[in-house]
Amino acid sequence: MNKFKLISLVKLCAFTVFIGRAYQLFFFGGPYRAILWDESLLTPIVEGIFNYSWYDYATSKTVNNWIEGFTKFNSLIFLIAALVSLLWHQIKWLKLKRFIIGLGFFLLFLLGICMVKDKNYDFLQLFETSIQLSAPFLLWRNIKIDSNNKKLINGLKIAIAFTFIPHGFMAMGIPYRPGHFIDMTIIILGVNETQATLFLFIVGFLDVLCALLVFVPKLSKYALWYMIIWGFATAFARIVSGFNIDFISSSIHGSAYLTIYRLAHGIIPLIVLLIEMNKTNHKRQVA
Repeated sequence: MNKFKLISLVKLCAFTVFIGRAYQLFFFGGPYRAILWDESLLTPIVEGIFNYSWYDYATSKTVNNWIEGFTKFNSLIFLIAALVSLLWHQIKWLKLKRFIIGLGFFLLFLLGICMVKDKNYDFLQLFETSIQLSAPFLLWRNIKIDSNNKKLINGLKIAIAFTFIPHGFMAMGIPYRPGHFIDMTIIILGVNETQATLFLFIVGFLDVLCALLVFVPKLSKYALWYMIIWGFATAFARIVSGFNIDFISSSIHGSAYLTIYRLAHGIIPLIVLLIEMNKTNHKRQVA
């Protein structure tokens, strides 16, 4: 696969992340209130700097409307960043498109911070999203997709590991197992809770194992194949588990975006696998 097709996958990956988050924020909001309505965190600012009582701030319609507006603004930026990602080569102004993608990348990271706060400082949530930041980061930095770029390959592998290891730990129940993991497994596989727990422990162990094996040259391709398959499977599990034949449109509306921005979990390992395959083929041709 040539470099143009690889960068096309990067563009597609960035598009799915941005468009999925844009849809989420526009229709379902974001976790920004976890910080903006944190009394212990913001009271010194609200009362000390703005001379505004916390009660008035927390009950103000103006503040609430501002937060809603900020959420919609982020959704708009993500939408624009998604289009720029998809049309990366058609847009000639490098500084402009890098600015838009850079702003989108920053807002994705901010969203991750708010998710951590919303989940009681569960930093596994932030690490798990690292793979979703990879493609926007590559576009923002205008990094060339080169099989000889060891920093690129290792950087993407680290991002993959940062996503799969926390995901694997949570599936194994370390330090906890999200309830929706069990619910999705029961709905999709038709098993009971005990069987679902065992299944999640096994795939969680494989997640962690493959995240380590991806750094072993002779075994990395097998680990990446697993990650590609499982990355796409866990992404589509969201829309499959949330699908209701009696409410087709509403069920798709409520869960499709969860699948879309998680497609990166399969696309990024695919990009790394293709880069390594290109490198191997090049060495064979030279030999």
